[in-house]
Amino acid sequence: MDELTTNSKTEFYVETASHKLKKLAWILLAAALIVGAIVFFSGIGSGARSALSHAKDVRVAMKLVSMEFYKGDGSIFDPTTETGLADSALAKMEAVIPIRGEVNLTAWDYENDIPLSFTYREGKYLVEYKEMGNGEGTYGMNGDWTVYYDLKVLEYKAGE
Repeated sequence: MDELTTNSKTEFYVETASHKLKKLAWILLAAALIVGAIVFFSGIGSGARSALSHAKDVRVAMKLVSMEFYKGDGSIFDPTTETGLADSALAKMEAVIPIRGEVNLTAWDYENDIPLSFTYREGKYLVEYKEMGNGEGTYGMNGDWTVYYDLKVLEYKAGE
């Protein structure tokens, strides 16, 4: 028995200050990355909800202005223009609500005088609306709304 106790050596690991600082730095870096990701994605989500709200206002303005055009047997939809809107339609819509982005009307229901699909771009957000009515004049706010966020992944400039 004496042989075991006299020859055995127990070594204890003592953590130095530099090891403690490295561990603390890694923990802080991980926490900063997690908080940064949460802030970044919540900012994108907040902007998307704001753009969606503005696009819904644009749809309401289209419906209101179309009533005025409908009196004169006209429509705010003009497929020959770049935006799909008649010449004075956008100005009349801006009189109803402030439009912060670009509106492109792509389809219109002449019978019910409502937009079937349009896109609204505000900054890096693109909101797309498509009406899902069944064609029997029962259109409401039951269309599909999709919000996209632009994220530049690669840019190549000629001549560089």
